[in-house]
Amino acid sequence: MYWSTLFVIIFAFICKGNSYNLETILKQNRLIDTSKMNLTEYRKRLQNFEDDKLIDVVKNYRQYGYSDEIRGEAIAILDERGISQEKLQMKGDFENKTYNEAQELYDSFGSNSKIAFILYTLLLLSMFVVPFLVPNSETFSFANTIVNGILVVSYSIFLIRSFLNQSKFHKTINRGNQAEDAIYVYMFLGMSFYIFMYFYFRKQMNEKMKYIQ
Repeated sequence: MYWSTLFVIIFAFICKGNSYNLETILKQNRLIDTSKMNLTEYRKRLQNFEDDKLIDVVKNYRQYGYSDEIRGEAIAILDERGISQEKLQMKGDFENKTYNEAQELYDSFGSNSKIAFILYTLLLLSMFVVPFLVPNSETFSFANTIVNGILVVSYSIFLIRSFLNQSKFHKTINRGNQAEDAIYVYMFLGMSFYIFMYFYFRKQMNEKMKYIQ
């Protein structure tokens, strides 16, 4: 019980610390404070930007938390300055392809890890709750063993798929070693701590999306 509590505290501390650092950095890097301006004011502010800053807004608007409308205004201003969408696309500045690829992998990770989490929960219920609710018998024991086996195999499949998504995600953003770290953490803590790792890794990947340039 002591070690379980300790690991929970460590995970909570890490998540909180990472979240604070990321939010601080993003606020410092944000070019526009979107909480206090309307679209007309956005355009006036954007018109004062140099071309490279406008291109940064177009390419990385989601990381800054900007809306499609702000991005559209930046595109329109660049077009007025002779930098068309075609030119942006040719130079690879119209969209962040790395971000898009990472988003697809993050979504796949979310789906696979969610299914793994559900199967993990069902496995816990089948192993530790159901036996106390159903009268013990040879038939029940046999059926429960079969069900547990199916759940373990299914859980393992989706867990592996989520790890593969996570590995490709970190390689896409050039942080491949962190995917291996995730596997080592799981091996060290074991299956019983999957619930904490599930929330931690999802939060970690979501926050790293904001750093992609």
